[in-house]
Amino acid sequence: MSDPDQPVPEFYVDAVQISTGVYGVALTFGLNPPHPTGPHGAVPKDLCHLRMSLEHAKVLAMLLRAQLKEYERENGEIPLPPSLYTSLGIAREDWGF
Repeated sequence: MSDPDQPVPEFYVDAVQISTGVYGVALTFGLNPPHPTGPHGAVPKDLCHLRMSLEHAKVLAMLLRAQLKEYERENGEIPLPPSLYTSLGIAREDWGF
């Protein structure tokens, strides 16, 4: 049980690594350096490891999608560069917009 007198850690992240296994999902959230150098790109600093069951991860994905779709209904599409879809191997249409 957490101590109610202790603050809950809060992070800003701009990188995530996701791994799945037969028993669950592991997410590592990180932060890229503000001024990356070198030919191989920036290596994010790991800030938080989050583990959960596959079922919990699926529910989380569904809830997050629902929240973002509601935001877009009210405010317009969140723009993403076409190169991002390509680099992730997904299609813009997969979002359903």
